[in-house]
Amino acid sequence: MQTGTEAAVVRRSGAPRVLVVHYSRTGHTARLAAVLAAELRRRGCDVDAEAIQVERDWNKWLLPVPLLPLLPFLPAYLLSARFRRAWHRIYYQPQQAIRPLAIPDVAAYDLVLLGTPKWLYLSFPVVRWLNTVRGLEGRRIAPFATFCGPPLQVFELEMLFDPLESRLRALGSTVVDRLAVSSNYHPYFFFGEMERLFRYISRKAFQRPLADFTLDGEVGQAEVRRFCDAVCGE
Repeated sequence: MQTGTEAAVVRRSGAPRVLVVHYSRTGHTARLAAVLAAELRRRGCDVDAEAIQVERDWNKWLLPVPLLPLLPFLPAYLLSARFRRAWHRIYYQPQQAIRPLAIPDVAAYDLVLLGTPKWLYLSFPVVRWLNTVRGLEGRRIAPFATFCGPPLQVFELEMLFDPLESRLRALGSTVVDRLAVSSNYHPYFFFGEMERLFRYISRKAFQRPLADFTLDGEVGQAEVRRFCDAVCGE
């Protein structure tokens, strides 16, 4: 299986079977997925990998349109955990058509790592994958994600992982860990405004440059090791 999929050629008897599946629009999540797959192979896991492919790329300026209803409520969302819980129950989550999966059933895997960029909440193709793939019930799942800023607890981590993990649990999966790595990249606006804003926030909130939280940074690399330790130790 080569289109969108990197499959293990030789099965190691007794090795944990792991699927690393991800969607990536700009390549940052794809790079993180490749690093995780290589590290788990190094640790003795039998790893397959699949990249979720969309039927048609949407214009980037159209992608945020379904997310605009949150903007008037964003201050309440950031300040109130009660509001966030209520919002996650009622908000509309868009999805996007994807190509047929090379691995449409994950029931044979001991562990699935699911990777997504943060599009305010979940990326639309990953939502379609969740609604398409079979065999999630009873599976151990560990989501991982990339986003522009530092690991802000509410705006970056909870906004993505809480609704994602709720969906996974509703499908019968067990969420075993999560990984968040900054891409230090934002595709919107025109002169790098969002990158500069998040770099400023990183210095103010964490006393660290944003680069430290990327895959090449000190914190990002430590988080990858911690995540691999956690999922391999389960």
